[in-house]
Amino acid sequence: MKKNYEKILPTYICDIQEINNLSKVMFMNNFPHHQFILCTSGTGKICTENNIEQTVSKGDIVFINSSILFSLRQQENFSIKRIAFNGNFVTNYLQYFDFNPAVVFVPKSNEVFDAFNIAYDGYMHDKDDIQNSVNMYNLIGVCGESYVSSKPALPTTEDFIAESGFDFIKQNISSINIDFSPYLKLHKISITELNDIFINRYGKNINELIYFYRMEFAKYAVFKVGNTHYERYYNQCGFKSSEEFYSEFKKYTNMTVEEYFNLVWAKQ
Repeated sequence: MKKNYEKILPTYICDIQEINNLSKVMFMNNFPHHQFILCTSGTGKICTENNIEQTVSKGDIVFINSSILFSLRQQENFSIKRIAFNGNFVTNYLQYFDFNPAVVFVPKSNEVFDAFNIAYDGYMHDKDDIQNSVNMYNLIGVCGESYVSSKPALPTTEDFIAESGFDFIKQNISSINIDFSPYLKLHKISITELNDIFINRYGKNINELIYFYRMEFAKYAVFKVGNTHYERYYNQCGFKSSEEFYSEFKKYTNMTVEEYFNLVWAKQ
């Protein structure tokens, strides 16, 4: 029987991955958990949804908030280790250290690098080991006390429209056809202006952003629901039928719902 330390420990691992020689563009789509990414070789760039690019090199660690859209772009021999984590006290702990949505830690010693590798190697060996969760807890503390990052600039009107517009999509994702008229009236903008803002901010037009979030929400629903009847959840994701849910899911992930479920839960 699988051990369950979540009730007594501050963190647990949701996913762990080592990627060598990243392709030219590697995009992480709104993964539902916080992440630490360690650059193990070469140089690359992280680009967040604020269109802010920052260069990372070997030894740098990036913290990624669970809700943020971001991409990693290779510059030279770029390889990473990544740990996605969650748990009872994670949110409060991260707020204590006042993490921004995406933060690059600039190490002044090998302490952060070593702490990450200890945590990573421990989880690779046995993620149910109590000491491994202690290592992860310590890793957050080391990074939190060591990061160097300027405070983000005040958001512009376009920033606010982009974020609130995306929030509107999230709140209404169960609708087959999302009606933007209340949102447009409230903010006194046209659908064309909103479309342009989404393209500038997210690189996606309105329909593309709706489809992206609908499918990511569907993936998250499968993850949360577990091995039960997925067709019950098609309407929560805004699909007309369970058949459409299954069909679009396979197109988007190149896997059936069952294959995706087995892949995700094999890592748990």
